[in-house]
Amino acid sequence: MLETVIHVKSFTKNPNQGTPTGVVLDSDNLSEPQMIEIAKKLAYSESVFVQKSEKATYRVRFFSPEKEVAICAHATLGTFHVLVESGGLSFDGKDELSVTQETSVGILPVMGYKDGLIVMTQKNPVFFPRETNKPLIAQLLGISPKDILDNPIQVVSTGTPKLIVPIVSLDMLKKIKPDLEGIKEYCKNTEARGMYPYTTETIEKESDFHTRQFNPLAGINEDPVTGVAAGALGSYIKEHKLSNKTRFVIEQGYIMNKAGKMIVDVSDGVKVGGYCVTLRIDKI
Repeated sequence: MLETVIHVKSFTKNPNQGTPTGVVLDSDNLSEPQMIEIAKKLAYSESVFVQKSEKATYRVRFFSPEKEVAICAHATLGTFHVLVESGGLSFDGKDELSVTQETSVGILPVMGYKDGLIVMTQKNPVFFPRETNKPLIAQLLGISPKDILDNPIQVVSTGTPKLIVPIVSLDMLKKIKPDLEGIKEYCKNTEARGMYPYTTETIEKESDFHTRQFNPLAGINEDPVTGVAAGALGSYIKEHKLSNKTRFVIEQGYIMNKAGKMIVDVSDGVKVGGYCVTLRIDKI
């Protein structure tokens, strides 16, 4: 089995930064085990397989090295980027292009702009009951309860449920040493599919939040840049009135030397955007 894979970095214009994904076009003939096998070989947090759809412009299936995942923002952006570069999608002389993608969580719009910005619409947020066991969450993150703010600790989902954890400072966010087995067990027994600690202290002046994401249950110990979690965080900030803004820049991956920036807009629904760059094309 030799399939062509386009390797892309999302949420960056720098090929040395951002989140990598592998995009496989025309994958209708691949079985689920074959897609998992390819995702394992690529060893990215997620890879994406593009197929024909009778309901949308195209269908996408996302796989971690271990399993299929419901939705993936950086792979969504990477797919649109690759389809435009390969000629599968065309702006036809216009400044913007709107398409739809069929995913396991429904039909979602994706918008692209001539300057390279790609914006995906995520599902409307779902807010789960607050997590009240701050000592447990601190223990799982390898920090003290005093290092977690009194803002809600809560699972929010705009496609994949993430536990949002407010951290007191960027320095403390950097010091997190996650108990990956503990987080895996926690996610097995709750709605959470990954922990997303954040702080309002940032590295870049124009950013609003700095974040990290741990999802060992899906085989992702730490994800460089996580768009579905960014959508959840933006929704959480709006829900709890923690900012007067509805458009945010979220930075992530700097601690892994895979820096990326996500533009999140929750003024009307949930939209997450960023830029992409192609790395190479090969066969696997």
